[in-house]
Amino acid sequence: MFPVKNRYDEVFEIEIDGWCFGLTNYPGEISAAVVHRVIRELASSFQAAIEHNVVFNVLEIAAKFSEASRHLIHEQEIASAIVAQLPNPSTLLEEQMCVLGLVIDQVEQAYPGSLDSFYRRWQIGVKAA
Repeated sequence: MFPVKNRYDEVFEIEIDGWCFGLTNYPGEISAAVVHRVIRELASSFQAAIEHNVVFNVLEIAAKFSEASRHLIHEQEIASAIVAQLPNPSTLLEEQMCVLGLVIDQVEQAYPGSLDSFYRRWQIGVKAA
């Protein structure tokens, strides 16, 4: 496996924990829209993690966000939302594509068939670019 660059795994973990802390202590009522907005905000962090060879555990992150949102959103929905924010494989270097594949494979193993819709989205994105 590829070595993590610049200890980014630690930075990434702190960022995820920070967002979960924010959701847990959110002063208002948590809604699905708020959780999905946070996940969209993390898109650049997911990309940076992949670029730094961090094979993060999508299912673990989804569980943390589900718990932080008081189980308002099921872990599978959060995992799918995370994968939807991952970079298009065509924009990555070969090493980064391998890391992305390992990250996505976790979701596919837990929720078979979930990768198909994301693959179609990436293909559409490639054609549109």
